[in-house]
Amino acid sequence: MLALGLATVAGVVFAGATETGRSINQPVPSSAADTVPTSLQHAEPTSAAESTAVRHGRPLVVAFVVGTSGTIASDLLAPYDIFASSPAFTTYVVSDVASAAPLEGGPAVVPTYTFADVDADPALTPDLVVVPALTHPTGATEAPLRDWVTRQHDDGARVLGVCTGSLVLAATGMLDGLDATSHWSRISALESDHPNVHWMRGQRYVEDGSVTTTAAVTSGVPAALHLVAELAGPDEAQRVANLHPELRWTPTQTTTIPKDHFAVHDWPVGLNYVMPWFRPTVGIALEEGVGELDATAAFEVYSQSAAARTVALATSDTVRTRHGLVLLTTSFTHATGLSRVVVPGADTADAVDPGLRAWADAQRLSLEPLTGPPGPDGSAGEGGFSSALQNLAAHTDAATTSATAKMIGYPTSSLDLGNQPRSLRPILLGIVSLALAVLVGLAPTFLARRWRRRGLLPANASAAASLTDTETVNAAV
Repeated sequence: MLALGLATVAGVVFAGATETGRSINQPVPSSAADTVPTSLQHAEPTSAAESTAVRHGRPLVVAFVVGTSGTIASDLLAPYDIFASSPAFTTYVVSDVASAAPLEGGPAVVPTYTFADVDADPALTPDLVVVPALTHPTGATEAPLRDWVTRQHDDGARVLGVCTGSLVLAATGMLDGLDATSHWSRISALESDHPNVHWMRGQRYVEDGSVTTTAAVTSGVPAALHLVAELAGPDEAQRVANLHPELRWTPTQTTTIPKDHFAVHDWPVGLNYVMPWFRPTVGIALEEGVGELDATAAFEVYSQSAAARTVALATSDTVRTRHGLVLLTTSFTHATGLSRVVVPGADTADAVDPGLRAWADAQRLSLEPLTGPPGPDGSAGEGGFSSALQNLAAHTDAATTSATAKMIGYPTSSLDLGNQPRSLRPILLGIVSLALAVLVGLAPTFLARRWRRRGLLPANASAAASLTDTETVNAAV
């Protein structure tokens, strides 16, 4: 009886976790390779900064690798926004193949180049390689990526491993003998699997020689700004950081962070993850020229919270970001089953594309801008992860939002998480699952009694079965 009940609970949890994991990935259309444009190499106009880091008379080249098995969207897009915002750097996305690369927690991205393209053109040789977390970091499918990153490092490139991108680097042996960090939930396993690396807890990022590794997801942003400061100067890094005032970053910012671990108060996200049924579906509308950091923050927050499914919306099947990346989207005219729509990079509903506004009005969907109003001095409004987390808090509760922020490594001290009541959906589903487990566990006893009453089972059958089980155990002893 107990075994059946436990098996039922395990089955529900497994099914829920599988569904949540599946829904994190935005689908990649099978026809995408033949129909979408390529992401562009980006170089910011040089007049935007007072100083520019150069090598051999050109801006420094930053290559962002993406895997064929899947890449964590925020680990790629958030640091990309930082480096691409500075004229000190030329940026591009590179993969083993030219087809659209799936991103976990975001829409697929079209690479700028393949590894073969970069190897064939000396002008594309990277000075810095950014390695995001991959879905299968040590799998055979990502062997070409690991080999390419190793070759670039051996040839003198610096390397930035974002979050569990450290698993990729550790698998190459690149981190042996170095200080390094990773997402707090993975460090214990990494200490066991890679004992030659000095794994450090409680650090936003760790730089050891030419290799920098970061803690949880959003730590890739301050690590990128730190490298901008090193390579292009602290003034240029501060200028870029000021484009995202919610970061409150300065060159002297401490790298010390809490030494996090799983705790009881993280249960809202855990329950959301294993009880995904009847979740709302949030459309994330991406407009042409949307900033990469603003775009990915909304997907990351809702994916990590597991509080809602997300769909990448645009006026067509693709959108080009502020710095030239092509993301695969769903045309809003083909989107169904949405609960509401959020718009990264927009500070008011009037700033949203008129066609999207008209469609949302016809569908009776609310449009929620995810960027605050500009400052009194005309500075950019606060957006990014801060706005996304506050939007989550407005639709769930403070506990869910705090646990989500902890998972992505984002500080909440400056956020107003409100006092919304607990979300009842996952709690009610959990109660229903436990009730189902109890019913399944009691079913054999109930059926046996029913069959005895109908004469289908001898009255002493249950006792005989019990006696036989006891004799079997005694014989075994």
